[in-house]
Amino acid sequence: MTNASAKDESKTAPEQLSAREKLTRDFMASTVVFLVALPLCIGIAVACGVPVERGLIAGIVGGAIGVISGAPLLVSGPAASLIVLCFALVTDYGLLALGPVVMMTGVWQLLAGYFRLGQWFRAVAPAVITGMLTGIGVLIIGSQALVALDEDPKATFIENVAAVPFSLFDTATGAAGHSSAPFLIAVATVALIVGWNQFRPEFLKIVPGHLVALLSVTAAAVLLSLDVRALDISSNFFEGLNVVSPADFEFLTDPVLIGRSAIFAFVASAATLLTANAIDERQSFVKTDYDKEMKAQGVGNFFSGLLGGLPVTGVIVRSSVNLEAGALTRRSTIFHAIWLLLFVSLAPQLLGLIPKACLGAILVYTGIKLVDVGAMGRLWTQGRAEFVIFGVTLIGVVFIDLFVGILAGLITAVLKLVWTFSHFEIHEEEGPEPGVVHLHLVGAATFIQLPRFARALESVPVDKELHVHIERLDHIDHACLQLLSSLQRQREGAGHPGVHVEWQALSDRYRKALVGTGTAEAQQASPSIVRMVWAEWKRVHAEVDSMADNDEVSRWDDWIPAENIELRSSAATLDEVIELAAPRLASLVGLDTEPVLEALSAASDGHVPLGDGVSLPHAAIEGIERSVVVVVTTTTPLTIGDDQTDIFFVLLSPAGDTAEHLRSLAHIGRMCHRSPLLDELRRAPKPESAALVLDMISQVAARGETLSGASRSLALISAEDAAHAHELRTELSEAFASWALITDKDHAILDTLRPIAGNDIGAVLLGSIKLHEEPLLQALVDEANKLNRASARVLLLRGQKVALGLVRAS
Repeated sequence: MTNASAKDESKTAPEQLSAREKLTRDFMASTVVFLVALPLCIGIAVACGVPVERGLIAGIVGGAIGVISGAPLLVSGPAASLIVLCFALVTDYGLLALGPVVMMTGVWQLLAGYFRLGQWFRAVAPAVITGMLTGIGVLIIGSQALVALDEDPKATFIENVAAVPFSLFDTATGAAGHSSAPFLIAVATVALIVGWNQFRPEFLKIVPGHLVALLSVTAAAVLLSLDVRALDISSNFFEGLNVVSPADFEFLTDPVLIGRSAIFAFVASAATLLTANAIDERQSFVKTDYDKEMKAQGVGNFFSGLLGGLPVTGVIVRSSVNLEAGALTRRSTIFHAIWLLLFVSLAPQLLGLIPKACLGAILVYTGIKLVDVGAMGRLWTQGRAEFVIFGVTLIGVVFIDLFVGILAGLITAVLKLVWTFSHFEIHEEEGPEPGVVHLHLVGAATFIQLPRFARALESVPVDKELHVHIERLDHIDHACLQLLSSLQRQREGAGHPGVHVEWQALSDRYRKALVGTGTAEAQQASPSIVRMVWAEWKRVHAEVDSMADNDEVSRWDDWIPAENIELRSSAATLDEVIELAAPRLASLVGLDTEPVLEALSAASDGHVPLGDGVSLPHAAIEGIERSVVVVVTTTTPLTIGDDQTDIFFVLLSPAGDTAEHLRSLAHIGRMCHRSPLLDELRRAPKPESAALVLDMISQVAARGETLSGASRSLALISAEDAAHAHELRTELSEAFASWALITDKDHAILDTLRPIAGNDIGAVLLGSIKLHEEPLLQALVDEANKLNRASARVLLLRGQKVALGLVRAS
């Protein structure tokens, strides 16, 4: 079998495999994970200053909790992120305190899972997390550099750093009985890890470098009888365990240790959930239930502590190897725990051959990997304030202790947030061109600043064109947006020079921060979702005959039955509409009402107004396979933005299935093409009558028939550059006849269009569409922009307005 075919086989969808094939994949993956976990469990135990057995029992328990895990592909065990805490605990209070504190860590996590706080551990500022992990990495490097030289680590980071040069000098000169063997083993270990990761054969890519280094260096140490310290481990693994006794619980009467257990829980939970999120991003067939995983981690830490083991957390290295090795279910992580237990039960004496210097070098390399220079660069790009938060956290973790560092970082992040939302500056200047005024906004434009903002806008004479620059805004709320929109309408209605808001600059700023800085990867990220949006638009709105695809038509049969309809409700707000629809949607998909309500509420500000009194609140959620919708009508139209709305299609789609989500949005949009049948829906006396009307509208929409006239408008789509515009034209030309592409080569035409489309446009598409296509075109473009953080803009011009705009421009 070729490498390519093997790779294709590994990516086969799980549902296409038999039960035997799935079991085989999980079994093979578990053996690889076992080989990776074994040296890591041992090395972390040594770094924590505890017997090797304590790390191995944590690895076994971490695998066993796969039975109840909320993240089936996550592999748990002892982790480098907790080395600093464990070493400090054992140094300050002794080995007997470890078990009770780890058990209490599990209790905190169980409580967090029970109260559904799993997602909150993901809400910590990224700068704090990066500073914490970088600080831990620096501390690991400092302490394990001495272990790599066959010496015991000191109590503090400064002492460790100060001791390394003296140890290297003694090694080089042979003073104080120092041998060069540990140094050579450490160098060889790191060299083997780096070399293997760079040059390993493709068919061995799942074998990690540290395993190759451990086996090679241990074999060399034994064969050459090198003068190095090896691991101390009992010939009977179970004799080395230390189950917590009732007397040991006295440690938990110390408030300081209770506080330390809470810090253990915070760090372990944050590391676990960040790892689970990273694994979710790399595959799509299973997703994490964060609260369930929090409970599983709590159970794991409780029992690991009870047996005297190290704390357990989800570990990125083992989890990544598990995924790369082809694991499909939780059986892989469970099997790896069984292999660990069998190995330590039958052959623990083999572990006594491993040089401590090798394990120290492996952990030095691990510490270096925790110091993520790329993440630091991204923080610097996103803003100096973020880098300050990172720096405060890092300094606190390294030079004081982990708790102080995290607390200092969180306080700095909160102060930055307070400053962001209280700071607002307005700078006015006359433009170089006559009759133009520029307003530059800095900080956060919120309703608190509305009077000041309004005065600044109204102070600009109406006979002057106003340009509002918002690229330096950190936040702008609905009240300020509405003020800008109102001023634009007033000026245009009175025939005065307009108000131009530089939205594109703000979009470019955040795209640079979140997607990239113009690399090929960043530039290629946008078109994929746009192609999907326009493919759906094209599928529906290209010229079609009345004989649509039967499968497509039939899938919408009875899509909205009577029990999914609530007529003439008394709901007075969008939130009340959602609260009314959520229980029905939850019952349709077999979920609890609470997560459905949370998903819809979180996305309610992104509802899609379709015009003619119709709105489409929607959200995506895990655990469903197909979109479902509930229709709610209200006795009195609600004011949603600038629209009066009395018909709400509340849509719930499967998370991760963008095509299904967009297909459902498009179908509802087609149902609402200003059809006179919507008035029949408003007049329906009961849900059964409304269901018949909706089924008729749905079938008409699915067959591509139109109920509107053929009046047309001019669609002007502005893009960042010619390449993006060309991509859009290729897709749109198949759906809406032909589009004219205007680029900077046509600078005269482009300059003519700028007063209409904005001064920052790089290229423009001009095309003609039917009037009833306008709302859905705009809605799908908005949805694509949200999903991909893109910034394509649509301007729809009709008749007299088109002529007036072009005359003014010329």
